[in-house]
Amino acid sequence: MAARSSASRSTIESDAGYAPVGDARAAYETHGTSLVRYLARRTAKTRLLLELVECLPSDGRPPRPEQALAVFGVFCAAAAASFGRGYRQPSFDVTGTEIAEEDRETSARISARLDGRGPGSRLRLSVRAELDGIGIFEGHEEIVGTTVGLHGLGMPAPSVFEFRTAPPLAPWSARAVGTITAELTPSLSGTRVRGHGRLELSDDGGLRGVVELMRNGRVEATVDGPVSVVVERSLLG
Repeated sequence: MAARSSASRSTIESDAGYAPVGDARAAYETHGTSLVRYLARRTAKTRLLLELVECLPSDGRPPRPEQALAVFGVFCAAAAASFGRGYRQPSFDVTGTEIAEEDRETSARISARLDGRGPGSRLRLSVRAELDGIGIFEGHEEIVGTTVGLHGLGMPAPSVFEFRTAPPLAPWSARAVGTITAELTPSLSGTRVRGHGRLELSDDGGLRGVVELMRNGRVEATVDGPVSVVVERSLLG
């Protein structure tokens, strides 16, 4: 990770990725999967959370909660969206279906569930990821329907994401609230999946921030505090 800092602002271009990425990621998440398994595999990017080890040390070094909140925001955006060609529509599950997956890179335990259905095509889903020595991530989203526009087929999902650390990290918790929209766009090489949206960030120390997910796969998380932090990365590898 490279950082450029001043007395009041630190900008970080994160290079901590995950595998697979790009078109291979879309295939991993969607080929032969159901909606609930897709949600679990979409969340299997917990390598991004390993950066919290340096942000929230328990060895006496001062914590950096501003950077921790930005890292959490980037993970939330990544866990809420897919990018790549070759997307295949996952099959649908019955209400109450729960599926467990393991993140192949970190061995994080992930479980996803279809909690319920609402009027029309509304779907309520939840996901939980436990990463030993890092913490617990929980997400709740509701797909509120389908829109058709110039950018393709859109599926907006108002979401709430929460995280709390586990020993040996310093105690800390955070929350992200907003809407991420998944889009399906046709192309000559097949259907492309992407996402966009914005989440408001907060932590238990009163910090506030925002993370923006762009259609080109760029993510930018900005946190204001004693040292303002910006973390930028690409979800395309």
